[in-house]
Order: sequence, then structure tokens, then C-alpha cells
Amino acid sequence: MAAAESPPPPSKPQLQRPKPLGNPKSFQRTSSDDGGWSWDDPREGELTSCSEAMDVLRVFAPNCKPSCLTRLRREGIITADDFAGLDKEDLRELGLTMLERSRILRWAKGRADVEDGFTPRSDQFGPIGGCPTSSPMIPTASQLFGHRETLTRLEARISQRDNVDGEGAAQRLLDEAEQRADFWISIVTSAAPPRSKPVKKMIGSHPGEDEVSDLRENILEELFDLSVERVERLYNDMLRNSIGPDISFEAMRQGLDRCGLPDLDDETLSRVLQVVNTSETHRLEIAEFEAILSRMKLAQLLSGHCRLPLDSNTLGGRRIVLGQSVVKPSASSSAEHLVVVDYSVHAAKVSEIPKSKHREFFFGHRKKPLKPGDPPLVRWVHMNGLDLTLLLAFTVKYALHPLCVEDVIEQQNTKFDRYGCHYFAAIEQLCLVSPMDGSEPVKVHGRHVAIFCSGPPLFDTILTVTEPDHDEKEEWPGGPVRDTIGAGDAWVLRLRQRLNAAHSRLRERRADFLMYQILDLSADELVKVTKAYTTRLSCLEGQPHICASGLVPEWLDEVSLAQLQLAVVSRRLKGLQRLIRKLSEDPDLNAGLTSYVADIRDHIDEAVEDATYLFEKCRTILDQSERELERHEGHCRQVADDELNSRVFLLTVATAIFAPMH
Repeated sequence: MAAAESPPPPSKPQLQRPKPLGNPKSFQRTSSDDGGWSWDDPREGELTSCSEAMDVLRVFAPNCKPSCLTRLRREGIITADDFAGLDKEDLRELGLTMLERSRILRWAKGRADVEDGFTPRSDQFGPIGGCPTSSPMIPTASQLFGHRETLTRLEARISQRDNVDGEGAAQRLLDEAEQRADFWISIVTSAAPPRSKPVKKMIGSHPGEDEVSDLRENILEELFDLSVERVERLYNDMLRNSIGPDISFEAMRQGLDRCGLPDLDDETLSRVLQVVNTSETHRLEIAEFEAILSRMKLAQLLSGHCRLPLDSNTLGGRRIVLGQSVVKPSASSSAEHLVVVDYSVHAAKVSEIPKSKHREFFFGHRKKPLKPGDPPLVRWVHMNGLDLTLLLAFTVKYALHPLCVEDVIEQQNTKFDRYGCHYFAAIEQLCLVSPMDGSEPVKVHGRHVAIFCSGPPLFDTILTVTEPDHDEKEEWPGGPVRDTIGAGDAWVLRLRQRLNAAHSRLRERRADFLMYQILDLSADELVKVTKAYTTRLSCLEGQPHICASGLVPEWLDEVSLAQLQLAVVSRRLKGLQRLIRKLSEDPDLNAGLTSYVADIRDHIDEAVEDATYLFEKCRTILDQSERELERHEGHCRQVADDELNSRVFLLTVATAIFAPMH
């Protein structure tokens, strides 16, 4: 017992405990530097263009709705001066309560008085939310922060703006350390392999294949979950497992092992800490620990040292053989590359990332805006075809939720969800292949589209993954037309053209509007499919379909098949209908896209009605054809009976005339 309480020997290297932060959730990455999606990142050395106004709002209205923050961004209210210029009616439209409006208006008045030369006394500020106790004067945000004993995380971010040489420089050093791909890969490749963990498996449905029973629990959450909550939990566990106030190397090794990372010796850990540590106190901050986790995991994936209990082609038996269900791009096709589009109001830059540049992309950060006052660049990353390694690398780079990643691998039905501050949508597309003039039977091919979009207030990152419906999920009656060249991703080219236009409205908006455009184009494809069936069924109605032997077999087969296919079209339309309904219920998305979402909803509702009508029309055509066939058969029997009666009559007359009389 005494030995357990004694301090560690001086020769044992230790990691020092970081300074306590005001908020227990002291670290959240933000998509503006490709490090995950959250909007209050203490690692940011410089505030975003909207942060002044939003920080003031969060100080005086800490319980405001997220839609207030989104509305600020959409209205272009960026600085504290912009915010101070709002009147009572403007604040009411933001959705603030009476007390919150009163605080902000008094703050604005006090700010104006300070600018005129009057400086309020420090004893005028009360202890609750910066409200005065004996004077109507309200301090400016910077004055308020100076008189608080403890800084909240938002207040700390504002103070960072005035300490660029300190915190800002530390952030830049950490960014540079994260981009050292060769260093991180050398650490992973030279270390001992991670300790193998038992994975629960079950026999797959295909001979010779073992399938992981729970992909999310055994792989995604265990090895690739670097969400804020997971990183904080690992960090706190390391603190508890260390003797004394500092984190020991052994505790850090245990934390790395829980993420499936290799076992590093003390010397290697010291090298890693020297690279990521940027503080003068040489303490391991939680942001630095997260950088170690994410960069080592990326190094594992991109260097091929991350062994997965899944076959990369069949995904553990979830897909049939690669050549049957996965796009094989040609040498000239862009599908073999990641397509990255960085755009702002001024311009858009399209880059294709071949395999040789994957390390540079995943370890790197996007460029800063050209002008200091501009919002962060919006980044759209598109992956045509599912590559398991790249998908897991995106999971680490952007801290994607394991449930979303599982839905991509399993090709989940059409759905829409919000996980924390980012959104996920899965869409079952149907793309028309045959002409719309009704000259040929309707042919379509199915595509699965997954969308990850960063949430408020930046809306600056969107990731899309498209692939054909794999064999186990294909439900198209008669068999779909194989999309062997990725033609179903024509909407990607259309969006790229819109972004590159001279005066692009799409560039003026953020990633949420780009997500809306993808949903709109998906709805348009389904509307085109229903219109193609309308034209084709009209042509079939006018064709002669009854012959001497009955209904024409080809005609009957096509109408019956169209009825079954329309049931699938209707189901996918209803799934998209539910997605739009759920999206419209989100206050942050609905704040600026109300009319656009309503337009999609109207188109989908009309398409659902058309699909239902066409389904019933097929049934009516078949029933009517059966009745026509019965009438035709009855007429044929009547004609045959009349001919028989005529012949019998003629024979009777002939017999009466020519037969001998007895």
C-alpha cells in the first residue's frame, strides 16, 4: 500500500497534466481545418469571420437556439459592431427572449458611450452574466471578459485573438506537426504491431467468408472512433491510470492500444511529444493527444499497416464479387481519383487527388481565405465508388460518427440524421437510362449516395460517396442496367459546372445549400423516371396487344413488369419524402432553406402521386385487357358457332333435296 502511494522514481519520464479548462468538454475539432466538425475549438488561433458577433451573442444569450447563430451568419452579421447596430425588432426576429434583448441593447448602449469617451467603473458590473447592479451601463465584451475570475471557453477564444504570438503561434506549430506525414508513417512502420484483439465473427452467407457480426461495435467504434467524447474519455482514463499529477508513458501506451495503435517505447513516445508539444510548460494538452491519435491512425491506414477483419472487395461478405457490383473505372475516368472542390464567393478550385497524393491530402489542411474578413473556404470531397481504406481515413480525418459510416458500408435505405453538429443523409437514387419519348421500355440503374455535411455555424465541409446498389440490395424487378462507367454521377459534373460559372449563386452559399442541391437533383431523377413511365404506358395502351392466341406475350410481360417497378419507384420516393420532412424540422437548416426545401417537397409529393396513379393504371390496363380478351374470345366462339350452324343448315338443306324419298 505504501509503495502504491510513493511518488514515481525521478528517472521515469512523465507527461504533465494540462491546465484545467472552464468547460469539461475542452476540446472539439472544427471542419475549417479538416480536423472534425464542431464550432467551438480552443485550438483555433484566429477567430472566424463570424465569431465576434456570435461570441457576444453566446455571452449575453447563452441559452439561445442554434437557429439564432445560423441566422447571424446568413444575414452577414459578422463583427461586434454589426451586432451592436441591431434594434429591438431585429433581435426579436433572431428569436431572443425579452431578457436577452434587454441585455444586448443595454450592452450596445454602453458600448456606444465607451466609444464617446465614457468608461464605466469596474464596480458597475454585477456577478451574473455581466449585468450591472447599480448602473444601466453594460461593458463591452472585451471589458466583461477582463473582469471575470474564470474564462469560459468562448471567452478564452476571444482572448486568443489578442495573443496571436502565443496561442496562435502554438496552433500553427501543431498544424505543422500534423502535416508531417513521413514522420508519422515512420513512427507506425517502425513500431511493434498493435496487440491483437479478439473479434466476434460468424460464418458468412457465402462459402469461405467470415463476416464480422457487429461492424460498428467491433471495428468502427473500437478502432476508428475519434469523436470528441471518445478522445476526452481516453484522456481522462490516462490521467486516472497515472500515479501522481502527470500522465505516465505506460498510461499513454494503454490509451493508444485501446485505439488499435502500435506499442511505442519510451524513446519513441518522447520523440512524438517533442513534435506535437507547443506549450512552454511542456504539458500534453488534449488537442495534442488528439493530434497523436488521428495522425497515427491515418499513418496506419495509408501505409497499409492497419489490418482489418474485412475483405476490402466484399466487405466481409456484405458485397458480391468486385466485378459484379462495384464500378471499375477506366484509365481516363475521374472515378479513380478523389475529387476535391474548394470554393468561396470569388472562385472555385477543382482538384483530382490520385493515389500518389493521398498522404498529402489526408495529412494536410485546406488553405486559409484570401481575405481576412472572408469566411472559411467550403470544401466538397467526392468519392466515386467505395474504397474501405479511404472511407476509414475520412472517418478519422473528419471524426465521422460510426453509425454514419456503418450506414455507408451497409448501403442504408434513404434516411436523414443529425449527429452532434453535422448531418448525414443516405439516398437510394434511380437514374433513367432509356429515352423519355416512350419508344423503348423504361430502363434505370440504381445508385447509393451518402452525404456528410458539417453543421452550424460554418457549414464549410461536405463529403459525398456514391456507388452502385450492390447485388444483395438490388430489388429492381427484371434486373437493373449495370452502370459500368459511373454515368449515374452526372449530377456531380453538373454541380461542378455550376460552381465554376462566372456568377455562381451556388458559391455564394455554404455546404448546406450544396447538400440541398444534391437532394434536389436526386428528386429530379426520380421525377424523370415517373415521367418516362407515363409516356411509355400511354404508348403501350395504343398498341394492339390481342392476337388470335390471346394477349401478346411481350406486351403483357412489359406491363406486368412496369407495375412491379413502379412499386419500387414509389417506395424510394416515399423514402425521399420522409428525408425532406425530417430535414425541414431542423431549425438550423430550415432557417435559410425554407422555400427551397418546400420546392423539393412539392416535386416529390407530385411524383409520389404520379407513381401511385401509374401503378393503378397498370392494374387497370391489365384488368381491361383481360376483359377485352374475354370479349374477344366470346366473339370468336360466337363466330365459330355461327359458322358451324351455317354448315349444319347447308348440310340439312342438301340432304333434304338430294336424299331419295321413301
